[in-house]
Amino acid sequence: MSFRPAVVVLALAALAAPLHAVPPVRSEALGPVESARRDAVERFLRARLFAAEGEFQEALKEFRRAVELDPEDGHLRREYAEALRDFGILPEAEQQARKAVELVPESAAAHRVLGQILLSKARDKEGIEAALPALKRANDLQPAEPSGALALGQAYLRIDRNVEAAAVFSRVQDRPRGPILPLLYGEALEKSGKPEEAEEVYQGVLRQDEGNRGATLGLLRVYQTTRKFDKALPLLAELVVDQPGNLGLKAQYGFALLRARRLDEAEKMFKEVLEADPDNRDALRHYSSLLSERLETARADELLKKLQGLEPDDADVSFRRALNFLEARRLDEAETVLGDLRTTLVAQKAPAAGVASVDGQLGYVALLKKDWARARAAVRPHLFDEDGSVNLQALNLLTQVAREAEEPAEGLKVCREASAKEPKELAVRSLLAEFLLRSEKEKERAEGGEILVALAKEGRPGILAAADVWQRLENYGRAAEVASAGLVQFPDDPDLLFRKAASLEREKKIPESIAAFERLIELKPDHGAALNYLGYMFADRNENLERALDLVTRAVALEPSNAAYLDSLGWICFRMGNLDEAERHLLLAKKLSPDDPTIEDHLGDLEEKRGDLSKARERWSRALALEPEDGGAAIRAKLERAAAAAKAP
Repeated sequence: MSFRPAVVVLALAALAAPLHAVPPVRSEALGPVESARRDAVERFLRARLFAAEGEFQEALKEFRRAVELDPEDGHLRREYAEALRDFGILPEAEQQARKAVELVPESAAAHRVLGQILLSKARDKEGIEAALPALKRANDLQPAEPSGALALGQAYLRIDRNVEAAAVFSRVQDRPRGPILPLLYGEALEKSGKPEEAEEVYQGVLRQDEGNRGATLGLLRVYQTTRKFDKALPLLAELVVDQPGNLGLKAQYGFALLRARRLDEAEKMFKEVLEADPDNRDALRHYSSLLSERLETARADELLKKLQGLEPDDADVSFRRALNFLEARRLDEAETVLGDLRTTLVAQKAPAAGVASVDGQLGYVALLKKDWARARAAVRPHLFDEDGSVNLQALNLLTQVAREAEEPAEGLKVCREASAKEPKELAVRSLLAEFLLRSEKEKERAEGGEILVALAKEGRPGILAAADVWQRLENYGRAAEVASAGLVQFPDDPDLLFRKAASLEREKKIPESIAAFERLIELKPDHGAALNYLGYMFADRNENLERALDLVTRAVALEPSNAAYLDSLGWICFRMGNLDEAERHLLLAKKLSPDDPTIEDHLGDLEEKRGDLSKARERWSRALALEPEDGGAAIRAKLERAAAAAKAP
């Protein structure tokens, strides 16, 4: 039985009936203003009681009468505005809130209510921005007041002013109002590019509420963004156990397993989902990616064609089909799919960004075919996006064409154009420096060197960019110096360690290089590039072959379709005398990278080992024609040796 109506009656009676012990205060003893204020308070209390009982119409009548009795009371108007807001009568609520702000301009509550009402009405960015002045004024007056901070922070989040949202939420984290404020704070930190801080906030929520779904999902986003799949997987596994029939969750778990390079487990999960629902779009999409990585191109394309039948208007599916063929270096098929997709996008008047992405891949196909003119023609029109900013995909491809075509002047020209648009963009500056340093003009080379010196003083991203440029210019001593100096500022940074180790190896400083690689692998056991590089170093020196095999096998498990890793694995097998396995891996590497002189050279060594000098000479000759990095001195020596052997009686 509810006793609330009785409480209301008693309360009203208390307002109406005089106490016998105290002489009543007669209205005629008060002046008109005081009497009106007293009556306004009485009406206000009645309104609150009616509102508590859900008698909205009666509550509003009492509020209106109270305001009529005391129209200059800003706090009363603010209460009335709140009631109107809660009852969904927003136009009148806004009117009353504005009057409240006018009457009590230093009232944080009045500004807060006005801002909340405007935010409730907002349907676009302009509407949200209209609410911000009132919400910010309220927050300035009471920065630690939770409801005002909540409204202001949410408004900032809705218009992607995430850093400001995080600052607002940070000031109310010690105010206990349940998980909503810390969850929003975590979201703001995520979107501000501070995933580590967001992770700490979400973990704090889970310490208070172990089963909080919002915090769990927030952590999953953080871990996927930061590629901490080892941390994401246990959370997803628990969710899958709790919801065994949730196929979408299982598909997400499979995708996380795929990203964590646990390919067999990922495949098992995708198969389980597709067995229960053969048309599950997420499972089809992610499983096709797995198969494509394993170079099971036909099976991947079957899944993608099925997905295309389910989503005929989704251009992304056609794009994935093209990338699947491109991964296997089936260039003609990739080009056909991309061409058809481009025709469709143009006919549909699709956004320019979509057409630019397709043209970027068509340019890449042309690059792989060494058709420099077609590569440039595909991407040159997209060097600048519609907003005038530099399209870095187009710039990178155009500069790669300039490198491979040995046309540094063309590369410098396009970099100058990009720099004129975005002179402060890190990628643009580093590419400009590279092609200035490739110039035959001393003044331009000096300019390029100055840019790299400046970049190396601009924190970790600048240091990495400078080291990369020196590596591309084959000045490995300078690259090692830059990376080593960076490691003083950023000790044990994996990216800097890799650049230092690789550069030292090219400088023939093998012990120092090995030490740097060993430290990197100790810090990041799944660093595929480091595993491969160190394993190949051992194999090339014909030492520590068992360790080399372990290292490179781990690298291939992480990236099964990486041609360089497969070449390393084949070379190790060759060194260990397992020629059949060596051939299998080397031929697969050649399929993925048909114009790699190192792979061709290794295949020549394999043929020589088998006693077929004729085939060996063919392989070595082709490797020499592909212009190996060292100029081909070692390959020429092999060809001369083979020629001498052929002439011997």
